[in-house]
Amino acid sequence: MKKIIALFTVLSFGFHLSAENWMSRLPDHLFVSQVSIPGTHDSATGNGVSLATFSQCQDVSVAEQWAAGIRAFDFRPKVKSDYLNINHGIAETKLRFDDALFLLRDSLKKSPSEFAIIHLLYANDYDSDKDSYASKLKTLVESEDLKDYLINFKRGLTVGDIRGKILLISRDHYADKPFSGGFFNNWCGEINWTAQTSAYITGVGSSVEDKGTLYVQDYANTKDETGGVDAKIGAINKLLDFSTTYTTSSKTKAVWVFNFASAYPGSLSTANGYRENAASTNAAIIEYLKTHEAGPTGVILMDFACSDKSGSITKYATRGQELIDTLIANNYKWLTRINTDYYNSHMELIETLYTRLQDASDKIDSLYADVAADFIDDIATVRLSIDDMVTNADNMRANWLLTDGYKGNYMTILKSISQMLSDAKKAQAEFDAAASDLDEIRNGNATVVEIYTLTGKRVYHPSTGGIYIVKYSNGKVEKVIY
Repeated sequence: MKKIIALFTVLSFGFHLSAENWMSRLPDHLFVSQVSIPGTHDSATGNGVSLATFSQCQDVSVAEQWAAGIRAFDFRPKVKSDYLNINHGIAETKLRFDDALFLLRDSLKKSPSEFAIIHLLYANDYDSDKDSYASKLKTLVESEDLKDYLINFKRGLTVGDIRGKILLISRDHYADKPFSGGFFNNWCGEINWTAQTSAYITGVGSSVEDKGTLYVQDYANTKDETGGVDAKIGAINKLLDFSTTYTTSSKTKAVWVFNFASAYPGSLSTANGYRENAASTNAAIIEYLKTHEAGPTGVILMDFACSDKSGSITKYATRGQELIDTLIANNYKWLTRINTDYYNSHMELIETLYTRLQDASDKIDSLYADVAADFIDDIATVRLSIDDMVTNADNMRANWLLTDGYKGNYMTILKSISQMLSDAKKAQAEFDAAASDLDEIRNGNATVVEIYTLTGKRVYHPSTGGIYIVKYSNGKVEKVIY
């Protein structure tokens, strides 16, 4: 029995992968809900914001966030004159909403392996502006400049489906159905597991594929809860406990996760309050991912991404870039782990095939010896097919392409082995019948009259070195090597 030697060596994480293209090595079959996606809360505040002492949540621009690896953005539009500006509450950022979308579009043109997810929430005074907002939003997302870069929500979206696209999901239900992307439903800002796990996302259509389960943690004010930031971290970790261990066996089982690291410690938000919180929550997520078995996190929206230290006077250890890098690496740690598990299971199936083939070869040699030579090439062909399965599994593992239940050509090869045994049994029976018929006309020594293959087929030009059944003119029959 062939001893399987794994050809694959566990991948190290030392490979260099540009942050602008970090999704390029994600396999297309992976569900978007299985990706660990670094994101930013109130993303545009890094482009400059009024009332910065109270409203700033980011140190760098959206463009710089993208370059650093951020792929989820929290944009909060507000009607301003004839366009939509991005605000943080009443504070205006220096980034228009259309310019933000165009920036992401252009980034995707440059790096089509990537995708972007937008958490959309109207900034302030929605009821007064909703008609104007809806009209401007519709015009924007249906424009020729953007419509080919937007994708509608489906619960089973894969990485392959969404590459080069923007998924826009709104907490405001500005129309009967989304103009693009989807709607969040039952959004929860409390530390209440039942409420956090009762949310869902709906898309543009009305089929079962257009509705997906959502788990969300968005507890924003750590002074509202006994335990403060510890309660926030506990809520973050509880959702991580779920997302990193949950198995998405099919698109019907997909669970989308939005886990906000952002919060502020007081009745009035301040930039330093966000920094203080980020120093705790960002560090907690990094620690969690370093000390737990790797698994998907879903979307993590953080404050002060790209900044490991932030603040003009007090330098808060926000560790924003470290968290981005940790989340990106977490994808490949998880993929390597599960592909190792799938690979080992697959190798057990392959070991079974080698065993079945060896058993079949031994059986042909012992029970069907007269025709065994006819099946040497068939046995070798099947063995090569199994060897190819090993090589293919090694290559798939190296690119994180193995999935739960993958069997390759297992059933096809198993059927080939069974068919070969059946063919050998039939050939032996035909040989026995042919030999019996020839034995009846034996008549002493004479010249060759007829030549047959071991399976009883008559031949006229035997090959040198071949094994044949020979009938002589006197009726004698014998097996000879030419």
